[in-house]
Amino acid sequence: MTESGTALDQHKLRFTGNFKLLVATGTVSRTGVAGFQISVLWIALLITRSSILAGLADGMAVLPLFFSFAFGAYVDRLTSKKSLAILVSAARVVSIFALFIALLVDNLIIETLSIYLVAFVIGLSTDVMNSTSASWSKQFLTETQYQSGTSLSQSLGGIAEGLGYGISGVFLILGLNFAIYSFAIIFAIAIIPILLMKDEKTASISTEKDMNSSIRKGLEYVFKDKRLRGLVIIILAINLAFGTLGIFMVYLIQDQFRLSAVYFTTLALSLTIGVILGSVLGSAAKGKVGVYSIVTILPIGLLLFLIGILKSVYPDFAITSVIGLLIGVINVVINTAIIKIVDQEMMGRVSGVIKTFGVSLTFLSGTIGGILIQVLTLQGSFYLIGAIVCIISFTPVAFREFYNLMV
Repeated sequence: MTESGTALDQHKLRFTGNFKLLVATGTVSRTGVAGFQISVLWIALLITRSSILAGLADGMAVLPLFFSFAFGAYVDRLTSKKSLAILVSAARVVSIFALFIALLVDNLIIETLSIYLVAFVIGLSTDVMNSTSASWSKQFLTETQYQSGTSLSQSLGGIAEGLGYGISGVFLILGLNFAIYSFAIIFAIAIIPILLMKDEKTASISTEKDMNSSIRKGLEYVFKDKRLRGLVIIILAINLAFGTLGIFMVYLIQDQFRLSAVYFTTLALSLTIGVILGSVLGSAAKGKVGVYSIVTILPIGLLLFLIGILKSVYPDFAITSVIGLLIGVINVVINTAIIKIVDQEMMGRVSGVIKTFGVSLTFLSGTIGGILIQVLTLQGSFYLIGAIVCIISFTPVAFREFYNLMV
């Protein structure tokens, strides 16, 4: 290796202190969010004794994500985002303690409303932090660090998610109060790296006179750019696979194989391990984004076909790991491409627009998946979704500018 090549590789690893702190707060926060998402459903069901009311708690956490483009527009208008990040992070801690107080009141209506409130606040704060992190990533990374920085964030985020899922069960076994205190502490710890960040103001920010024009410009920026339109479609395809996979796997374990929840947990863990490994491998990806989109999304569709065909759960562990690996790779490639092609002043809005449309389909795909199972049977549902994912995988061909993007 030449001296210049060695110097370049070393430069890629020299992330700024602010970026390291951003990754730290994101990792801790993602652990808390993943664990809380599982725990809040358990707590809601335990208190209300209604699966419908418990499911609504999950919906309250997703609700703010439908307005991500508005949050992104607001973030882009700020010269300094540190105060906002501290505020929304602190709101998580306060809301969780409010839930603890509500549980002491021992009134069903107050307890239920408090659960919905804290779920909404966690969802809202997470969405705002995601838009802020997208803008900060563009600001804190150099162009040569986009891919390695994205891979680092994705890999640690996957590990944090798996950790969050694991500790939520332990916390709940030790009691509701212990679980609530523990998540409050985790979210409080996530604030510390933000406090340590240097408050770097952006040189170029959104200059629109009002929020409406700022939002409109963000939407136009995405949908007038063929590269970003292609990215949106691929992200929708990934979310489609993820959104239906959950409900399909529950039915697969409970109804078709009639196995315990341990097997479903093992499937989820297999998927998570695959995503983590794929995120690491994605850091070495070189070439056209369109090619990576096709060679990762197409096999996911074919593997969904295979799950529908097989009559044993054990091969499904390996299959879900491969699906996770493919998703991990394309996540890194896509996020790297977004950072490369989006202007600093538009990062929050673009992140919000993409998230809004992606989350919208994810939110609906679970319900649609349940309907498909009733109409087509589980096997037929795997075939249909597999076919749809296969078809969507070729959409990069229709967006040549997106297809030819390089990572």
